[in-house]
This record gives sequence, structure tokens and C-alpha cells, in this order.
Amino acid sequence: MNNKLHLHVARIITLGTILFAIVVSTIFYYYSRSVQQSIMEKSIQQLFITVKSTATIAAYLGNEELAKEVVEGLSKNDIVSATALTSVSGLNVIVGDQLSEPVGTMFFPLYNPFEASERVGEIQIRPNKALLNQYVKSSALEQLFILLTLILVVAVLVLTMMRRVLTRPIQSIAASLHKIKPGEAGQLVCPKGHENNDIGHLVGDINKLLVSTRNTIEQERQLRSRVEGMEKHFRLIFERASAGIFLLDSSFHLKSSNLAFKKIAGIVESERRESRKNIYLPELFFDPHTVKNLLHEILKTNRQTACDLRLDTMVNGEERWLHCLFSTVHSDQEETMIEGLVIDVTERTFQMERILFESEHDPLTQLFNRRAGEQLLNIMLTNARKNGDQLVLMLIDLDGFKEVNDNFGHDAGDIVLVEIANRMQTTIRKEDILIRLGGDEFVIAFTLRNEDRDEIDLFVEKLQNRFKTQINLNNGQSITIGSSIGIAVSPHDGENIETLMTNADSAMYQSKRKGKNCASYYLAA
Repeated sequence: MNNKLHLHVARIITLGTILFAIVVSTIFYYYSRSVQQSIMEKSIQQLFITVKSTATIAAYLGNEELAKEVVEGLSKNDIVSATALTSVSGLNVIVGDQLSEPVGTMFFPLYNPFEASERVGEIQIRPNKALLNQYVKSSALEQLFILLTLILVVAVLVLTMMRRVLTRPIQSIAASLHKIKPGEAGQLVCPKGHENNDIGHLVGDINKLLVSTRNTIEQERQLRSRVEGMEKHFRLIFERASAGIFLLDSSFHLKSSNLAFKKIAGIVESERRESRKNIYLPELFFDPHTVKNLLHEILKTNRQTACDLRLDTMVNGEERWLHCLFSTVHSDQEETMIEGLVIDVTERTFQMERILFESEHDPLTQLFNRRAGEQLLNIMLTNARKNGDQLVLMLIDLDGFKEVNDNFGHDAGDIVLVEIANRMQTTIRKEDILIRLGGDEFVIAFTLRNEDRDEIDLFVEKLQNRFKTQINLNNGQSITIGSSIGIAVSPHDGENIETLMTNADSAMYQSKRKGKNCASYYLAA
């Protein structure tokens, strides 16, 4: 120990006792001076009493020799530094120092021996201050020496006792404690003779603390080992997962991601993106603006969101679709981030699109079927009402189609249906609707601002001219197909699709009765 405890305590005690000795010596000096001065004054009073009678006679008679004898007798005493005897008659005898200063001088009046009230003179006696100071100083120094000796003895005793009782045991405890490494087994041994005092209690408390620390460190090691194992496990899951996992900062830049996400998103294959240190997630998708707005909404609401998004990259010329699951997380620094899980659903998306297409389209002609067509017709009729337009609905039945099936077979009939569907598809506008109701029946619907039959007739003529072109069959033969068309116009011929279809069907049969290969408008009965 560089700063010995017992020496430190001894220094404090020594300095304290020295200060105490100085204070006590100072007090003793002034007290002793006061006492000695009082004793000196009493002694001078006794001296005056001794010579009082002689001094009174000398003053009364004005006898200078007698007065001088009295004064010299007083001055021979060590406690007197100066003496004077004066009388009212002018006698003035002085021995010793001048008595011009009355400070410290003692005055004793002399009275007429025959008339006690008559004052005849006085004696002035000055105490010997030098003797007084010498005595008091000597006494104070003696007292100080005694105190200093006592201080030295006490300091030595304290130093010895501190070293034996306190310092050595503490040094022993400290040395033993320094040898014990944190987490290792080890106990302090209580110094002999200190089992039941504060040092023994200190050793016991330190041993308890060592045990607690060792257990805590061991638990920490076990916990750290478990955490490291879990981290490796989760890291393995993170890296080997088939689903893409990523983490975004609040500005939607990629902070971390697993290999699956990089492969799915095309980051690994793309040299442009691989070279970027900070990837902006919305730019990976086909519609960055939509993705950016989606992420802003997630940060704002803290809601988990799932959706299908199209990637910007193409694989073998085909679109890539991801099913994305987004949610917010908060870091230890209270930073809000977005975690994401993505799965490649390209095949599933295309399959769903195929299923949806097949559910809405005729498998032979690829036109809308009855179910999907009626939904589209209802939407078109609703929009026509809102815009003040009229909806023209044409029901088309092929003339001579049954004979084709009977004479050339169903394969030839399918060729005819596909060809007729293609011809009608190229005749109508993009916003018009073309439906195959079934068999050889079709529906064409479009809107007009005003009911202009000339425009309708022009369209019918164009359509029938397309039908007149021969259709080549697989056997090298060719045929011509006609059509009977029934026309119904909303709102005059019906305010809903069911009524319009019924009335268009009635008009179509009217065309059949006219000799086929013509068009008829619905005429109310």
C-alpha cells in the first residue's frame, strides 16, 4: 500500500494533537499570566502593609531619609520594578524606573496617623513585568513540552496499534483479494483474532460478494453462450430461409437482407444494383411511386400490410411478382424501421390470372362468356345512364352454322366460330363489348351519345360484309356464313340488361323470319 493507512491516521492524530497543544498552551499562557499577576499584586499589597506605618510617618513628617529607606526596602523585592513615595508637603522619593505612566502601577494612599480622614501622601509600586513574563513564558513552555511529549507517545501508540489491529489485517485481506480473479473460486481467510469484530464481518461480506459475483458471472457466461447459439440459429434461419427477409430504415433504404431476398429481387444478378451500397427499395419494383406511398402509410399507421407487387426485373421475358408482408419495428435507439418478408408468387399469380381468365372467357374463341359478359354489360349500362348515353345491344346468330357442323363436323364448326370471333373482334372498338353467349350466338354492345340509326346501320353493314368473306376449312374447302342480328337500344327498348337481351332476341328472330342474313330493330308490340 503506497499510502499506508496507519501512517495516514497517525499523521491526522499528530496534527490534531499538535493543534490542540498549541491552542491549550496559548490558553494556559494567558491564564497563567492572569494568575501570576494576581499573585504578584497580592504580594505587593502585603509588602505595602509591612511598610505602611513607616511610610505614613515619613510622609507625615516629610522625612526624606526615612522615606528613602522605605522605598529602597520595597525596591529590593524581585516582584517590584519601581517604587515612589510622595507627600502633600512636597516629598517625592523614587527608586527604580520612572513612574510617568500609570498603566500597571499600584497606588496606596497614606493617611494622618492622628486624623484618619486626612491624606498625607501615597506610595506607588510598579510590578516587575519582565519577571512576570519570564515566569509565565517558562511555565507555558514547560506545559507545551509536556503536551508534545504526550503527543509523541500517543502518536507512537496509535501508529503501533493501528498497524497491528487495522493495517496488517487489511493489507492481508487486500493481498488475498488481489489474487482472486473474477469468476474463479476463492475465499478470503479472516485474520486471526478478528473473527468477531468489524474486520471479520467485512471478510464475511466480501466472501458473500465473491460468491454472488462468481454466480452472476457464471450465469452471464451461460446466458451469453445460449444467446450466441440462438444468434447462430437465427442467423442460419435468416440466411437459409427460402423466403426473402429484409430490413428498411425510415427512408426506405435497405439496411440488411438475406440471400433469398437478393436472389428473388434480382440484386445478386444485377451489376447495377450490386454496386450500390444503399439500395432504395421502391426502385426494385415496377411502380416505385405506389410502393413509396405504401411504405409511408405503413410508417404512419404502424399497421401490418400484405400485398402483391410486381418487380421491375424480368426473367426470361416474363413478369416477376412478389407477395410482400410489411410491418414496423423499433430499434434500441427508438428508430422506426420496416421489416419485410417476400415470397416469389410469379407462378401463382400467372396461375390465378389464367384461372380468372378461363372463368370469364370462352375457351374456344377467347371472348367473354355469358357470366362475365353480363357483368360488363351492367357496368356499361350504369355508366351510360350517368353520362346520358344510350347503350346499343346486338344479338347475333350465325346463319347456316348447323349445316356446317352436320356436313363437315364439329372441328370445322370450331374453325368457323374462331374465325367469326376474330372478324368481329377486329370490327368493334376497344371500349366495346363482345360476348359469346353459347353455341353460335354472340352479343356486341357499345354506347352512343345520341340514337343515330345511321351509325348503327353503318356498323351492321360493315359487320355483315366481314361475314361474307369465305372461311377456309382444313379439308381445303371454303364456306360462307351469314348472320341474323337483333338490335335493342336503351332506354327505349329496356332499362336493364335482361330486358334488352330479351328484346334483342325478339328482334333477332324477326330477322330470321325476314329470310336471314339481315338486321332488325326491336319493335314493341
